Amino acid sequence: MTRKELTTPAWDDQNGPTGPVDNAAFLPASDAGPARHAFHGVLQLAGGNLASAEPRLSQAFVLPGSPLRFPAVDLAFTSSDGALIPLQRTLHRKPDPQSYWDIMVGPGQIWSEPGDQGRSRATFPFQLSNEHENDSHHGLACFLFDETGVSSVIVQKVTETEPDHLPEQFDLWGRLTAEFTRTEPATGTPALGVHTSEQSSQLPVQPIEALADQVGDSLIKALYEGTGSDTEIVSGLVHDGVIYATPVRTRHGDFPYPRAMRFGMWSATKAAFGTTALLRLAQHLGPEVADKRIRDVVEVTAGHDGWDNVTIRDCLNMASGIGTGGPVAEPIDIYADNLTEPENADADPNSVASYRAYQDWYAAPSLADKLDCAFACPSYTWGPGEIARYRDQDLFMAGVAMDAVWKRHNGPDADLFSMVAEEVYAPIGIHGIDMNRTIEGNGSRGTPLTAFGLYMSLDDAAKLGRLLTDGGMHNGNQLLELTLLASCLDGSFDKGLQTGAATAEGREVTYHLAYWQLPMTTSAGRDVRIPSMRGYGGQIIQPLWNGITCFRFGHDHPDKQERYDALKLPRIADALRPL
Repeated sequence: MTRKELTTPAWDDQNGPTGPVDNAAFLPASDAGPARHAFHGVLQLAGGNLASAEPRLSQAFVLPGSPLRFPAVDLAFTSSDGALIPLQRTLHRKPDPQSYWDIMVGPGQIWSEPGDQGRSRATFPFQLSNEHENDSHHGLACFLFDETGVSSVIVQKVTETEPDHLPEQFDLWGRLTAEFTRTEPATGTPALGVHTSEQSSQLPVQPIEALADQVGDSLIKALYEGTGSDTEIVSGLVHDGVIYATPVRTRHGDFPYPRAMRFGMWSATKAAFGTTALLRLAQHLGPEVADKRIRDVVEVTAGHDGWDNVTIRDCLNMASGIGTGGPVAEPIDIYADNLTEPENADADPNSVASYRAYQDWYAAPSLADKLDCAFACPSYTWGPGEIARYRDQDLFMAGVAMDAVWKRHNGPDADLFSMVAEEVYAPIGIHGIDMNRTIEGNGSRGTPLTAFGLYMSLDDAAKLGRLLTDGGMHNGNQLLELTLLASCLDGSFDKGLQTGAATAEGREVTYHLAYWQLPMTTSAGRDVRIPSMRGYGGQIIQPLWNGITCFRFGHDHPDKQERYDALKLPRIADALRPL
């Protein structure tokens, strides 16, 4: 990327690229040297429309704001030893009403190149997301700077986890006007301390091919073959303190800042946050908190008695007994009430009712609105705890109830996500993690969605996996209640509610406390179940009782994600350390 491209006053069809460049252009050139200037201040992006080859982005969407508009946003950075460090790592929530996007930024770097006429150069990675959704759209930004100001900022978005409302895959690129407000160096700030701590605690990363001598070429080769191989961003496992991973692939080369990427987890949030929150609550209040009835902590306004005996555990098991789409219990089909796709809007009456119930709840912004929609659903003829039916509303209700329990215990200003972030994530080295919440009209902090909404990085997955596989113990402190945790991760084959869903080998999967339990026969001939956090589009984290954590992030189309063989990585883990 040349100085001229960063400084030319006009960038249009004649003066700019027709698509994103190779991601390597956002890294120092071979003749680069140290930055000539420090960067301490606020980069003020004016916002503006980007280019795209996807014509559907120009149409009106259900959700407000244009996905072609990069949001106007103020980003505060400091620099240290060649690193460009954002002072806010969490979500910038709806900074620009004209834009579809929230934004998160990660650490980048600064340097100098001979052709930049004495100025320094900076790049940083970013993720775009939407306050109602949980897909993450990953990109890169580059600009020049010196003591007097900054150049324009070139940005490109090059990969994503699977969107819901937007087209499945698309690139964005363009140049943004920017200004710079200098501040004093941010020495001693929490952001700088967190960055230093993160750098010192990062696990080493090696290519997954480094394990071939131990597990054989065929298991490694399988990672690059079959359904999902062309829509995977990265996969791998954490073994003996090392992250072994495939390249972090995008449409325009490997992503140069893979550890800064926070992936939208979609329904993997249910276990990564929802079950983790239960395990921390149970450590405070005892495992019996899982059997707290929803009606005892949340005002239930449903016009039926179906909620009377529903517990937090029932909701985490997707077994509230509430629903609209599948009134017949047999055959077992966990997805009988998960009729969220547009084709159900004009189907049979039960399908239409299920579709409308979900879309009304999904679009409802506030806690009160979402509760009204959740309680508007009728109940099934069976009771809670009997039949698993996949409903985001159930996991949302589990989160609302747990938040209410925590407020009763710790005061009205207590917050479930803050509790998990401060008492679980931060102690194990996960900082800057964030998630989507209800949107309150008075501007107050919303309630965590719990059903989806979490954003996690490779290192976050590795650190959470290590805590789980260590029995919830960290540095001698029991962070998570052990008996409930063991029930999720012990590999017992006789576990969970039936789902009717099957692995790629045709064996039935069960569901237990927001973990999908995948049947697998180990190399030693033992039948086990692999605990799996799973999210829309192929987001997977599998903390295994042998101490290994498997992970995958991708953008699988919904028609294909169920055909992905989610036992590829556990087979490698079994070959490394028998399950």
